[in-house]
Amino acid sequence: MDADIGLVLPSREVVMWGGGEMDGLLDAAERAERDGFDSVWVGESPLARPRPDPLLVLAALAARTRRVRLGTAVLLPLLRHPLTLAHGLATLDRLAGGRLVVGLAPGADVPGTHAELAAVDRPSGRRVGDLMDTVARWRELWKGEVRPGPVRPEGPPLWLGAQGPRMLALTGERFDGWMPFSPTPEHYARGLASVRGAAAAAGRDPGALVAAAYVTVAVDDDPARAAGALDEYMTAYYGQPASVMSRIQACHAGTLSSAADWIGSYVAAGASHVLVRFASTGLTGYPPAARELRERLAAR
Repeated sequence: MDADIGLVLPSREVVMWGGGEMDGLLDAAERAERDGFDSVWVGESPLARPRPDPLLVLAALAARTRRVRLGTAVLLPLLRHPLTLAHGLATLDRLAGGRLVVGLAPGADVPGTHAELAAVDRPSGRRVGDLMDTVARWRELWKGEVRPGPVRPEGPPLWLGAQGPRMLALTGERFDGWMPFSPTPEHYARGLASVRGAAAAAGRDPGALVAAAYVTVAVDDDPARAAGALDEYMTAYYGQPASVMSRIQACHAGTLSSAADWIGSYVAAGASHVLVRFASTGLTGYPPAARELRERLAAR
């Protein structure tokens, strides 16, 4: 397959089903590297959907891996001060030998986002503008104020995980990559065309932006069991069934073969890096089907 494949680690799941114990999470990253995955990812949410601090987890993974890229999917920069976060990201990038990828977002317009921002005394009425100000400040700090600086003078790659006309335009104009939840390959292709068009209009090379896609799969030899697993997982994770979540996220339930074909449809739509999350209640370590799915994708 002509695309990199990343594994979304079960950082939320270790809180939901693992009592916060993280050995399985760290072991999963090592196994993902051995099995040929190109990247591993953790998310952020201290209150709405609690999980371990992503920067601390990735710092641990920087010491336990050598090849895979280490990413946030996604970091919520508005929960932290721009200076301290720029310093932390630069340090983490150094620890990882330049393997850090910062997927980030302003946070959705939902009660959980507003509650988290209120908890750090941050207004939530202009999240996009505040995010752009934060990113601009990071880049200034990385050019000389923060020491040690990141491996690249301009900082680690920044991939925006968001949709909507304004966000698509900003991605093309100012970011290094795009990482949405597009619910269908067709929706993804339309968004990617908008991102690349905005990049070209801004005088940037559209082909230089990484086109990533975040997808969720439930796999089983029995498609009906896979569908049940996806529904159970989405309901536990988001409080909404799969029938609702599939309207806003890329979700698939089926066999390993059908999952590989479905992921391939996003690659055909333009994705060059696919982040795969396995939907399985009780999962706190390496997904049992991860290696075989990676092998099937590699053979395509």
